[in-house]
Amino acid sequence: MKSYLPLTAGDQTFRLRLTMAGQKALRDKWGEDILTLLLSAAGEGEKLCDLLTQALTWPGNDNPIQEGEALYDLLVDQGWRGQAAFAGLAFDLGEAAGLLTKDQVRELKDSVDRAFAEAFGGLKQP
Repeated sequence: MKSYLPLTAGDQTFRLRLTMAGQKALRDKWGEDILTLLLSAAGEGEKLCDLLTQALTWPGNDNPIQEGEALYDLLVDQGWRGQAAFAGLAFDLGEAAGLLTKDQVRELKDSVDRAFAEAFGGLKQP
């Protein structure tokens, strides 16, 4: 059984899978190990879109979209907002690829939430 991350956006369902070939392609392009890339992808749009493209285009996929940019735009159109949401997606991809454990993903997501709460905590709500 192949390990993948199911993701529904609108009326489309995707199976995201970060294979070793995809990890190598990202490492070669960005010059970073895959864990560093997962941690930084949410803050860098081009990097996030490359990560999504690799996760969409694994051999034998049946994803209705093949480009990370198009999936990113669809997610935004569906109401995804904030770096925390996209960081969570990157971390979930890491878990599906066997790079992170479920506990590590939870800790990373909690850390991102705390960082954003601290950064924006003093701002007034409109």
